[in-house]
Amino acid sequence: MKELFFSVIIPTYKDQIRLITCLEALINQNLPIDQFEVIVVNNDPEGEPTVDDNFYKQLQLTVITELKPGSYAARNLGIKHARGKVLAFTDSDCLPERDWLENAKIHFQKDISKNIGILAGDVHLFYKDVEKLTPTEIFESFTAFRISSQVANGYCVTANWFSYKEIIEEFGGFNSELKSNGDNELSLRIFKKYKIVYGADVVVKHPARHELKDLLNKFRRVTGGTYVRKYKNNSLAFMKHLLDFTFGLIKLATKKLFTISLRKSIPLLQVCGAIIIHVWKEYFSLVFLHAETKR
Repeated sequence: MKELFFSVIIPTYKDQIRLITCLEALINQNLPIDQFEVIVVNNDPEGEPTVDDNFYKQLQLTVITELKPGSYAARNLGIKHARGKVLAFTDSDCLPERDWLENAKIHFQKDISKNIGILAGDVHLFYKDVEKLTPTEIFESFTAFRISSQVANGYCVTANWFSYKEIIEEFGGFNSELKSNGDNELSLRIFKKYKIVYGADVVVKHPARHELKDLLNKFRRVTGGTYVRKYKNNSLAFMKHLLDFTFGLIKLATKKLFTISLRKSIPLLQVCGAIIIHVWKEYFSLVFLHAETKR
């Protein structure tokens, strides 16, 4: 059997429609189909997504289920089943560009000494209607996926992440106990030993969050993940972390009041305020009620 170059791993949870769109984008890759497999890891205990037989004919596709809640547990199961020498992580709501795998392969072919710990591809936002952005989309347009600057500090996101399988296995995969921040937790460990390379030409498109409730849910998960990963035994340090985060959002909103139109700056200010209230509610829930962060 011909060696696969890539194993594309996609965790999914109740995301049928967008998963199908993601798979269609993978069918249309420039890289020949015989050089990569696609592993979809369903994380919904109530049932697998429905995938038409046509996808199995056009892709080397496997659909498996991980019952343990959390995308990192799902990715770890995908890693165990992967046959490719390079793992390519993306999400079911992402749309890889046609040259996504082709360009990533070029980066790894140049890596003769295998110094690349992570190839972090770029993530481009797209919107439902670019002429009528919601307040949440306005916030996302100023804050989401600053990949090039994050990589310099060792932070990567699993929306667009490539690593040699052997390196991921060396570090034991993702921390499956985390519901958020698991990508940063692993990338920081890898960063201590290997290079993280920014791939501006390795692109996936990601939908900007449209509704405020989805954005608040994201920040709830991120807050919980940060607490578990770094501050569970130090609530005062966690408070300082959230104060810094709060002042950062206030600084962003204040600056934009004077640098962009009021049509965008006022909604941005409102969203920042809602996020601040939400993360502090999560703080009190975690620290004083000892609640766990849910999916």
